[in-house]
Amino acid sequence: MVSLYIGSTKGYSGKNLTVMGLGQRLRKDGVKFGYFKPLGRLPIKMDGVLTDKDAWFIHRVLMLKDPVETLCPVVLTHDLMVESCRGECQGLEERILKAFEVVSKGKDVVFIGGAGKLESGKSLNISGYELIEKLESKVLLVDHYEREFYLDATLDARDRLGERLLGVIVNRVDAGYVDELHDLIVPFLKGKNLPIFGILPYDTVLGSVMIGDIVEALGGDVLCCHNKLDGLIEHFLIGGMQVDRALEYIRKARNNAVIVGGDRADIQLAAVEAMTQCLVLTGSLYPNEIVVSRAEVKGIPIVVVRDDTYSVAKKVEELSRKLRLRENEKIYCGIRLVEEKVDFERLYEALGINA
Repeated sequence: MVSLYIGSTKGYSGKNLTVMGLGQRLRKDGVKFGYFKPLGRLPIKMDGVLTDKDAWFIHRVLMLKDPVETLCPVVLTHDLMVESCRGECQGLEERILKAFEVVSKGKDVVFIGGAGKLESGKSLNISGYELIEKLESKVLLVDHYEREFYLDATLDARDRLGERLLGVIVNRVDAGYVDELHDLIVPFLKGKNLPIFGILPYDTVLGSVMIGDIVEALGGDVLCCHNKLDGLIEHFLIGGMQVDRALEYIRKARNNAVIVGGDRADIQLAAVEAMTQCLVLTGSLYPNEIVVSRAEVKGIPIVVVRDDTYSVAKKVEELSRKLRLRENEKIYCGIRLVEEKVDFERLYEALGINA
């Protein structure tokens, strides 16, 4: 049995996406695998057992049979944080090792999901670096490409992990950087004995945000079409221009939401007629009845929020970077992307498994 720790040097880098994509491929290739998350940050109770929301989600998507109580043995709650700061937190490592022993039985590969960054859990003495040693795991690093920052963080992780680091997957690469990666970064890392197993391009579907998540994040008031909040937004447009220019951008951008001041009835109506997916009205200003009635007819939710237009734009930009995979369309898209872009033959060879 080989254990593979899926880690990153920064949060929200695509670890869950990678685990689901790798798991689906291993299942197709007849490899027996399990999934295990030592430390979770999103507490949820399933069947009376405290576990991690992301871990439970992956457990369901991959249709795994291991007992829920072994899935995520340590979940970071407020009480646990208090106990840790007071020096009253004991036995976490033993709990993790015991659960891992159960999950690994009868498996060829066990994926270990990292929490946040490799340093996460240090205050509890169960950081990624510490657990990798205790569980004798190999490591696959998944990160976004941020030019020199990417190289610095990756090389620092390599120095700390040594031979345990098998290689990297570069996620969410903008089209403008693909050639640079292939021509410059891949040979550079190869010279450092650090192979790249896959380069995953930025995908608008994976970067999309569900309207309901926008409402929740912004504390918005939904005026109409409450049954349409599961729609996915791929582009956000700021409606601060002339109507004819606004229409041009709205019609070009697929699955867009228009963020506009609540006093711009002209832009609001134009956006509705151009079939935007959602209207986000800022400044706690409510639209007139004509805009609302047309939106109801067209099936376009209108969300009124308190913040100004600039603040809303910054918040939704951050939201699109940090949202987890939840919707089926995004899950299938992500799994397909991993299957297409990861060199599984090289990865299997590095893991020492036969498929």
